[in-house]
Amino acid sequence: MVNWLFAVAFAGSCFIGQKTLLERMMGSQLKLPSTIWVKLTFAWVLFFLVMGLVNLYVAFTFDENTWVNFKLFGMLGLTVIFMLGQAVYLSRHLKVDDDSPSKES
Repeated sequence: MVNWLFAVAFAGSCFIGQKTLLERMMGSQLKLPSTIWVKLTFAWVLFFLVMGLVNLYVAFTFDENTWVNFKLFGMLGLTVIFMLGQAVYLSRHLKVDDDSPSKES
């Protein structure tokens, strides 16, 4: 349920207000076009929907110990992998600031 609530919150942010939830949280650190923010938001929505389904599958297919281990280690690992994928995607859209001071002193 928690994963699906996150999915609803992220999806709803596309229709409420001027900015998505991700842009509200990270917009001051990252300057991206609004289309990229929307794509990132829907990637998170899809991720949370799938994680909710996988969680149910593990919960009803395996014993409680396996489910607990999956929730602790498996979901954490999948989230980290997903975030690394997001970082790779973001790196293609970030502009390098040429005005930054050089550290050659």
